[in-house]
Amino acid sequence: MGRRSVEWHDNGALVWTWRLTLIVSGVGLALLGVAVVLWATRTPAEAARGDAGYGLPATFGAVALIVAVAGRISSASALRYRNASLPPVPAPSAVVHHVEARSCSVHRRSGIAYLMMAITGGGLVLAALVNWDTQPRLGSLLELVLAAACAAGCYLAGPAARFVMTPRHLHIDTALHRISVPRHLLGQFSRRGVEVRLDLTNGDHVYFRVDSPLWDLRGGQYRTNGRCQVRTVERIVAMLGEVPPATHTDDAVVTTTRVGMIALAVGAGILPAAAIVLIAITARLGH
Repeated sequence: MGRRSVEWHDNGALVWTWRLTLIVSGVGLALLGVAVVLWATRTPAEAARGDAGYGLPATFGAVALIVAVAGRISSASALRYRNASLPPVPAPSAVVHHVEARSCSVHRRSGIAYLMMAITGGGLVLAALVNWDTQPRLGSLLELVLAAACAAGCYLAGPAARFVMTPRHLHIDTALHRISVPRHLLGQFSRRGVEVRLDLTNGDHVYFRVDSPLWDLRGGQYRTNGRCQVRTVERIVAMLGEVPPATHTDDAVVTTTRVGMIALAVGAGILPAAAIVLIAITARLGH
């Protein structure tokens, strides 16, 4: 492959080399510079109209700069962890229990879920508070209800999922279900796309996610999360040394329903609909 050839990751995503990043970010900075010059030299009439031709280069420049920097960070992480193997599960006799905890847990990596929670839920709360005295009170209350529903949805799509180590089980909690794997059945972890596969000593296996499904909304086929996979499995393996095992009595993987999370999901869907109906009825009665 030549030095000037475009490189691609195994999943088809573009590899943002330093050379490509510097070229694109340089173009972005140049466009931003043009926008600054146009803004500084605008006439009073153009300033009054709010149109001096600097909006277009400013937009394209900012987008180019953000894409280049984000692409380089993503590519660097993907290349670093591309061939990284997941930590092995040690034999029970090899585990040193340096912490005597009854249970330990780690939540699924959920940065994007928290971000979406802040944007959607926080944005609606801010809109309700800012317009509290200038719009119908029912409208503000509806915005608060929608904010709560958005926050609940983002929670279910993110930190609601977790991994819990107890003396007898590794519990893999998704948003709505709990998969309980007896500790003595833990085999080895391996990477399968953006998921992790846990092979069991009885020949069975379990697949699970290590980050929020919200990432897939922007096109999951070009996504890599090797760093998240490695860090999550490292934490799961570390928890084996924090929670001493108990005598096992279970020999099967059991999947149960998380009743509280299902209630939260149902409430997040029903509450906004009920609020809209109530507001419509109140508005009709008011007329």
